[in-house]
Amino acid sequence: MKRLIATDFDGTFIKHGVIDPEDRAAIAQWRQSGRYFGFVTGRGLDFLQTIRDLDVEADFLLIYNGAMLALPDGTVLKEYRIPRPDFERLADFFRAIPDACAHDEPADGQEIFHQYYARFETPARALETAAQANRRFGDRVTAFVNGEHVNIGKKGSSKAQGVFDALAYYNLPQDAAAVFGDDYNDIEMITVHKGWAVASARPEVLAAAPHICKRIGDAARALME
Repeated sequence: MKRLIATDFDGTFIKHGVIDPEDRAAIAQWRQSGRYFGFVTGRGLDFLQTIRDLDVEADFLLIYNGAMLALPDGTVLKEYRIPRPDFERLADFFRAIPDACAHDEPADGQEIFHQYYARFETPARALETAAQANRRFGDRVTAFVNGEHVNIGKKGSSKAQGVFDALAYYNLPQDAAAVFGDDYNDIEMITVHKGWAVASARPEVLAAAPHICKRIGDAARALME
């Protein structure tokens, strides 16, 4: 029996800046039934304010692609950090790539790094460069792709692992999660947890997903029956 929903945010729960009222209603019903609901996103700590601004209630947040499990009030329950030397090596690597539109640089005195970020003009270049980074640094970190964005976390952290961390926090079995996503960085989570791709997902995500739904609310209501 599914007791916890973990969903990607951009493109899955919110589309073009709009949250479907049916999804809001279904998730409210899900939580009222004693089940847990949360987001798993590549966004960082500013996501806490985002959901407050959107008046979205959740029980937990998995941010930085699962590198941090937190409560909506900002309490950190678990985190994975990239050591500064590894972050600096990543900065050197991306600094040398001419078509990187943006990439992180370590700030003086900064010692806590949950995720490295870079952006390219196209998803194809992001995928290519993420693969290069994984070949070069894969013993220390893992690169994921979301559209044209490359997010890199400490090896062992991922959306899939973050869902396991949330299940452990709530003392739930490993098959109790229903997960949802739409982009490349959701594929592992969806396959590991036998989850859902939304119908608007990338073709690669749809091909990998055990289940497909038009929207999260439809699946949530079906799981409560």
